[in-house]
Amino acid sequence: MPVVWSALWRNRAESVLTLLALSVAFALFSVMIAINAAYERAIDDTRIDRLIVSCAFDCGTIPLSYREQLARIDGVSAVGGELWVGGGKDTNEHHLTTVTFMDEGMRSAWPELPMTPADWRALDISPTGIFLTRTAAARRNARIGDTMTMNATPGTGTDGSGTWFFTVLGFIADPKGWGQQWSPDMIVGNLRYFQNSGNADERGLVNYLRVAVDRPEHARAVCREIEVRFTNATPALSCVPAKENAEEQMDANINMRQISLAIAAAGLFMILFLCANGTAESVRERLSEFGILQAIGFANGRIAWLVVLEAAAPTILAALIGSAVAPVVCMILSHLAIKGVINLPAVRASPVALGWALAAALLIALLSAVAPLYRLLRTDVAMMIARR
Repeated sequence: MPVVWSALWRNRAESVLTLLALSVAFALFSVMIAINAAYERAIDDTRIDRLIVSCAFDCGTIPLSYREQLARIDGVSAVGGELWVGGGKDTNEHHLTTVTFMDEGMRSAWPELPMTPADWRALDISPTGIFLTRTAAARRNARIGDTMTMNATPGTGTDGSGTWFFTVLGFIADPKGWGQQWSPDMIVGNLRYFQNSGNADERGLVNYLRVAVDRPEHARAVCREIEVRFTNATPALSCVPAKENAEEQMDANINMRQISLAIAAAGLFMILFLCANGTAESVRERLSEFGILQAIGFANGRIAWLVVLEAAAPTILAALIGSAVAPVVCMILSHLAIKGVINLPAVRASPVALGWALAAALLIALLSAVAPLYRLLRTDVAMMIARR
């Protein structure tokens, strides 16, 4: 170890800068692994026995009356409807962008939605009320009892305007399955109230019907049955399991799962380049020292250990430093996601990322030592000493 320490500390400025560069690269690697895990976790949290039924040809809305026909299909246990209204940009913290109005069937069609029976009752008793997810509430600094405004398309309301006022009834946890068509920034309203109070021409229409099936293995069969039955309907229906829909939504524009792994691989390549270059240069500059060590009795195995340790010490230390920095970066990313600055699921660094970083550091150290050792062990001892 003293020999390894003296070799590493021979060029202090270069060693420190190399360690910093390696630490940044390992921090990037750990963060990308955490982001990839966040997307995979969002998909895993989405159930395949929940189906999303929508218009087959992008017509926007489908009749809520389809609900009764879907409920009679074998394997279907519940059907609920939802309608998204809004879309206007927030002008201040008491304005809403989009409200997801749900009917009573969603209690059974989406029981994973973190709303308690008391929450549903409150929504029935106070139809002008809304429930916000904790992310949505944090973005708007909302409190229970606040009046919030939704600016929808003009003419949406019965009075011809597009302005709606709602009272905050409470907050719910962010729903699992970030990659679905809804996001943690979700606001739940009463569909019956909205349709009874809105434009008569748009009553009885929803964006999606959410279908719960009795067993996961029946999901695709039920989807096929729905599409076949409604092929010639007006409008025709499209059906996809929620889990598959989540994957499609995540990969529709930019496949962040693959990109995160690609960036992590690029970080490892940079680490390998820095470590291999530094190890090769160090061995080349100290050939005479290695020659003297061999002359006084150091076997090839001990020489190999010296080179491997010299390569492993900075990489393992950098892996520990980078893995310590990664949770801080993940906290910042999650905070920015909650505030709406970036569009990411909740990112959490895990011990698994530390394990991958340490394993990668050890492998990179071994690979970095191969070429210098090959040259070192094939060079004559006298020639190495003569290079002093």
